Amino acid sequence: MPDKKTKTILEGVVGAAAVGFTIIFSPILRSRYKRWGAMEAELKRPFPGDEFVPLPKSELTCAITIHASPEKVWPWFAQLGCQRGGWYSYDLLDNGGRPSANQILPEHQHLEVGDVVKAVPNGSFGFPVAAIDPERALVLAGTLDTRTGQPADPNQPGQEAYFSGDQTFVIEDLGNDSSRLLFRMRTDWDPSWLNGLIYRGILEPASFVMGRKMLINIKQRAERLAART
Repeated sequence: MPDKKTKTILEGVVGAAAVGFTIIFSPILRSRYKRWGAMEAELKRPFPGDEFVPLPKSELTCAITIHASPEKVWPWFAQLGCQRGGWYSYDLLDNGGRPSANQILPEHQHLEVGDVVKAVPNGSFGFPVAAIDPERALVLAGTLDTRTGQPADPNQPGQEAYFSGDQTFVIEDLGNDSSRLLFRMRTDWDPSWLNGLIYRGILEPASFVMGRKMLINIKQRAERLAART
């Protein structure tokens, strides 16, 4: 059996290949990956956080069923982020090669609106917590001026260069110690052919690959936790 470091590297190589494949074939795969695991009603319903990107140029809605109650699923989101529990995806690609937590970390169980969930290992960039409803929903959302890297309002007159993003995670109680975990990502940007290529052609398929892996890994962790308690 490979050690943790080797396993992380191997998984990262697989993840990088999956990202590259999905980017290259996104014109063919997009109609499927943008709704992975989601039912028609889930695609059409409003999510908390939709208001932060009301007119998205790109949207993903993915879902997975977890055989664990919401209280066993939520702690993994409460400790989300680099320098905390990790992103539960391909750790070589989004957590500096440090394995995401396989246990609940009591010191990282508190999040509130205004906190920043670090997206890179050195903590220099992150996603603001825009809304939170413990055991139900976590919304990471914000807008950046892409010229300065500072927070911005896309509706402000003269705001010509911006990127708006919203990542929402919803946990629904299905009863019988089961949950439905839904992930929606909506993005908007100042229109140009280059931005369309970057954000729709590259960021969107890459986010699907990473997000899908996250959902699968959280499912595994939550079900293990439920089995032990």
